[in-house]
Amino acid sequence: MPDLLFSERDPFSPIKYSYEIQGVLYSGGTKDHEIAILESAYFGRMLAIDNVVQLTERDEHFYHEMLVHVPLHAHSMPRKVLIIGGGDGGTLREVLKHQTVEKVQVVEIAQEVIDVSRRFLPTVSVGFSDPRVYVVIQDGAKFITDTEEKYDVVIVDCTDPVGDAESLFTSQFFSNIFSALTCDGILVIQTESLHFHRELVRDIQIRLANVFPMVDLYTVPLATYAGNWWTFSIASKRYNARDLTRPCQVDTKYYAEDVHSHAFLPQSILEKLTVGEMRW
Repeated sequence: MPDLLFSERDPFSPIKYSYEIQGVLYSGGTKDHEIAILESAYFGRMLAIDNVVQLTERDEHFYHEMLVHVPLHAHSMPRKVLIIGGGDGGTLREVLKHQTVEKVQVVEIAQEVIDVSRRFLPTVSVGFSDPRVYVVIQDGAKFITDTEEKYDVVIVDCTDPVGDAESLFTSQFFSNIFSALTCDGILVIQTESLHFHRELVRDIQIRLANVFPMVDLYTVPLATYAGNWWTFSIASKRYNARDLTRPCQVDTKYYAEDVHSHAFLPQSILEKLTVGEMRW
């Protein structure tokens, strides 16, 4: 029998998850955030920030593969990629699987997230030693305001839109990303659960559509995120993100070409979402 029970304190969900764990491998953090590494017999090692599970070794690939490979396969030649957040390294690991990628800029607000992940989650954080990777410890909204570089793909891998992360869901932030993208650039951002956060998802779609000519929404089922039916909002200057411009030649556990095609929300549901007519 397990010795401990970890219960989330999730400020952005109407339900709370509890996990049977064998122990706490690390507990610490910064003046603003608590960071913990938990050990579970079923989920393996788990990263929790501010008492909310961010990933587990057992199922993190569903999230990271879908966040990364949909936009990178929609783009014909992604060479420069910007990751805002993603200090655990999972998104970075997946980006580096694409041979077209020449440079990845990671902008993480908390050095401790990177340090703890590299120490306790080596299969997730493996990409930080790649020579194509450049890390900046800075607030992502501030970085995108000041940068003069242009990126083919921007990936926003952030926590729930509370506290520091709120600035990563604003119209101004999306406008600044638009300016930092190349002429055919793509943005993707995680946008929470379609079950529990429908109004947020709708608002993000509208904000993006006020900036980008092409906006869409795709999803993946995630067992360890409250609401489970997780969404990714994607915006492009040129590409229809539903189409693959390159064949899938990367090593993945879940993502595949047919998964890409079927992940997007059906147009009938997307239209109901956009006009506010969803009734469930």
